[in-house]
Amino acid sequence: MGTPSFTRADSIRELLKVFKILGRPFSRRDFDEVSEVPSRTIERHFGTWGKALLEAGLAAKFKQAKEVEKEKTEFHADNSLAEHWKVQKAELLKKAEDRKIRMYKEQLQKMDHVREMILESVAKAEPPLVEVTVVKEKPKSTAAKPHCTLWFEFSDLQLGTLMTSESMGGLNKHNWVIWQQKLSIWKDRAKSLIERYRKDFHIDHIVINCCGDMVEGQDIFGGQVWQIDRHVVDQAIQGANDTAGAFLDIFLSFPELEFHILEVFGNHGRVQKKGDSPHSCSMDKVYQRMLQSQLVRVGKLNNLTYHENEAWFYLLDLYGRNHIILHGDQGMSGLWSSRPTVNGLEKGIARYSQMLQQPVHFLHAGHFHQSWQLSFNMSSILINGSFIGTSQFSASKMVAASPPLQVMHVFEPLTGLSKSEQIYLSDGATMMPLEPKRLRK
Repeated sequence: MGTPSFTRADSIRELLKVFKILGRPFSRRDFDEVSEVPSRTIERHFGTWGKALLEAGLAAKFKQAKEVEKEKTEFHADNSLAEHWKVQKAELLKKAEDRKIRMYKEQLQKMDHVREMILESVAKAEPPLVEVTVVKEKPKSTAAKPHCTLWFEFSDLQLGTLMTSESMGGLNKHNWVIWQQKLSIWKDRAKSLIERYRKDFHIDHIVINCCGDMVEGQDIFGGQVWQIDRHVVDQAIQGANDTAGAFLDIFLSFPELEFHILEVFGNHGRVQKKGDSPHSCSMDKVYQRMLQSQLVRVGKLNNLTYHENEAWFYLLDLYGRNHIILHGDQGMSGLWSSRPTVNGLEKGIARYSQMLQQPVHFLHAGHFHQSWQLSFNMSSILINGSFIGTSQFSASKMVAASPPLQVMHVFEPLTGLSKSEQIYLSDGATMMPLEPKRLRK
């Protein structure tokens, strides 16, 4: 290939071919290790190596890649939410015009009070520290890869939940430090799954579905205040800050992949008693907006789309199939119980199809803290697990235990759901048998 018949156009094609294989800027030495064409042959056509890169349109791409790498090391999140709350307050005033004056004043006072607490917490929040190692894809064969979308369910974090081993009889324990450890495990295993699947698939999208109950409110049930170890505002701000750090590690490690964040709000994040406030008046929303603000301030983060949502459901088309996203409490009352039945699930997916006048092919939900999948007449219900695992409620009221886990689904254009993987959030065994006490002589 080093003969005179090897033209300038051939040289440009060879440079682009090597860039596609390596997926990063390369030196002459890198080029010679991959290409059968010596770099001196390329340089002979253009005079210098730099002119060859310029003619091939690679000089600008190399410069952009260096700027992205620089952005990773210089990232510092701006923790100011004042402007965002100014917009939110204006929207609240507009919606309150037709309400009674007394209800409007009470609601506005509560929102102002929450705003003050949030701004105070934001001032104390540390920016996420991100140390990113870009995962380099190894050269593959020229055979075409099948396409897929990786869908990560991310719900039921209930950040401030406090459970001691003593109060749970040894079944489980949870606190803020354990939550951070579980987030780190989830991040590392999510990166490992992405790397594994991109070896054999062309990944069209990676979806992170934030499906509600991100924080643990203080007034969900009587006596709950002593079952949390952090104020709900601090949960939302600091928890979103931790989550942003984990997400950025993933997004910046795979800059060539396209990420999407979806959102609905759960019942544990509401700021008043059930029915007293709109569904979107939720500390889950504060968590999501804080997460969003931390992410969008990364100037070179060009592979993320954040989908804001105010309703209790979100309808999405993927490969010609409809996905409806719910938390699990809204829109299912009277159809599903605290432990969903097969008849209730089938009735629920049929009702949503009728209401939306669209076939629902996949229904995604959290809320129930137990991973579960069921199919009805070409439709499937996909229920996620939780970060905390066995809770006080599930153990004492439902007599049910489950390990802390999240689920990742693989969707392909022709088959739809082709595989599901459970991401266990512990380093050891998922569920250990409870050791009974023994009487001693």
